[in-house]
Amino acid sequence: MKRGKLFAFSRFFVRLGIGRWDVNVEPPDGPTAYICSHSNLRGPLATLCWLPFAVRPWVLHVFMERETCRAQYRDYTFSQRFGMPEPAASLAAGAAAEYVSALMRSLGAIPVYRGMAQIRETFQETVAALQAGDSILIFPNVDYTDTSGNVGEVYEGFLLLERFWRRLSDQTLQFVPLRLDTAGRRITAGEAVTFDRSAEWRVEMRRVRETLRAEMNGG
Repeated sequence: MKRGKLFAFSRFFVRLGIGRWDVNVEPPDGPTAYICSHSNLRGPLATLCWLPFAVRPWVLHVFMERETCRAQYRDYTFSQRFGMPEPAASLAAGAAAEYVSALMRSLGAIPVYRGMAQIRETFQETVAALQAGDSILIFPNVDYTDTSGNVGEVYEGFLLLERFWRRLSDQTLQFVPLRLDTAGRRITAGEAVTFDRSAEWRVEMRRVRETLRAEMNGG
């Protein structure tokens, strides 16, 4: 996967802003989905800037197109989260949306249609990316604003990726947990977790989800 010039340009300046992170993550040796804590944008910024290989992140679909991105920033991010008055929120949203939506396309983000009928498209595009040799990056935190360093409740829907993948391939899909140490500015990989295809699905869903969560929290 080749990322665009806007991503490379942006990464240069974000690296200056967040500083260097030590990364102990081996390049993928097969179909891989990396799972990391969001930690109020610290996870996405650190991983996308400092992982030594390209990954395609899952991103909420509203950030992929300018108009939906603008509405999200205007009606929630700048107004509700940051408390900006409506005129200022609208102005800031317009400027941010133009850049952010273009950046998402530049870094090869995969739109996530959470709770929508189009979620099938998310999995289909992800499987196609894996078949093409790309790796995936997912941030499953329910409370993505939590900066405590401890990964709490996580969505488990992303694990349905295994079902889509096994329909098309006999290769094992690896889910690799990434430990995000914001204080020490380090990213380390835990042991890869895979599904036992002979076991009962719901049991495996719980096992894989909780194993990944434990690994992200330090094992």
